[in-house]
Amino acid sequence: MAKFLENAWYVAAWSGEVGRTPLPRTLLERAVLFYRLEDGTPVAMQDRCPHRFVPLSKGEVRGNEIMCGYHGLTFDQAGRCTHRRATDIARERFCVPTYVLEERYGAIWIWMGESGLADPDLIPRFDFFDSPTHIVAGQGLTYIKANYTLEIDNLLDLSHLDFVHAKTISNGKVTEGRYNVYQKGNTVHSDWFIPATVAPRQFADLITMSNDRRWEGAKRDMIVDHWLDMRWDAPGSLFLDVGVAPAGTDRKCPIDMPQAHFVTPETEYSTHYFWIYSMTALGQPEALLDGFLDIVKIAFDQEDRPMIEAQQGAMKSADFWVEQPMILAEDSGAVRARRVLDKLIREENRAGEPAKPPAPEPRSLSTAAPDERNLA
Repeated sequence: MAKFLENAWYVAAWSGEVGRTPLPRTLLERAVLFYRLEDGTPVAMQDRCPHRFVPLSKGEVRGNEIMCGYHGLTFDQAGRCTHRRATDIARERFCVPTYVLEERYGAIWIWMGESGLADPDLIPRFDFFDSPTHIVAGQGLTYIKANYTLEIDNLLDLSHLDFVHAKTISNGKVTEGRYNVYQKGNTVHSDWFIPATVAPRQFADLITMSNDRRWEGAKRDMIVDHWLDMRWDAPGSLFLDVGVAPAGTDRKCPIDMPQAHFVTPETEYSTHYFWIYSMTALGQPEALLDGFLDIVKIAFDQEDRPMIEAQQGAMKSADFWVEQPMILAEDSGAVRARRVLDKLIREENRAGEPAKPPAPEPRSLSTAAPDERNLA
């Protein structure tokens, strides 16, 4: 069976990474080259010259074309060789494969499968990017030497916050809360709700800055209701709505930090993990934003990454089920996501041409989950 879902959107790079200098990146075990045309349009193609197989990223962008650094052959954005030394037959037979791209949410999305099925409407929605009440406060890219599904497991089971992130972004109370998981189509939701708890440290400063009367007199140790609602769409797009509100107010007047987590396999044993977060706009000073970004980088780079890499190192293979893991109730979200992903990959293999995944479910900010949640 194929290792990855081919006909799907993956985040390949942050928009700011792709410019007029060639950017090489391995995705789904394929070498891909990125650059921008003179009008700013991003381009992606196989990072290999068909002449002597040198990576095209070793060359340079000239106009709208990429020139191979070895023998100077040039290729346009459609992968066609444009150099006068190439024969008509060579131009027809030796095109460089290209990929469909979509630029959205500050990222370059790539469709690795059949180009005719690449529908931009299948990209999951992340409405907080356009929210007038929030500011995008930080982003990053973490490289992990482990299978990408282990990072997805990590995000869908946030009980680990109490232990892995006890010194950074957790108040140590997540596992004392109520856990719910539910599924709509191929979209999996994995949610925690912790009532009447001390605000996690990343919210401690924010709750004292709100001008809303319901936060009047709020102190850093104020008792709040706290939630972490995670949504997963295949193969590796996750939205996290994490926030607090005055205890007992049913999430009215929330202060929250909506986040996007994009998990893209490099190889079977390595992963590109893109993350970006926003927060309720409260006139935060730059020093506070910078300090919080430092904490987030520690959480993802120095706490999550070593744990996941150690986990991969202790496994005999990339096949999670071969290891016969013990399953807890809070693993339900990750288990459901694995089942969905396995099903979609099987359908691609069976059909001969990959199955088109359904459109993801829209999700608005700070919206309570339906009552029909269960742990089944």
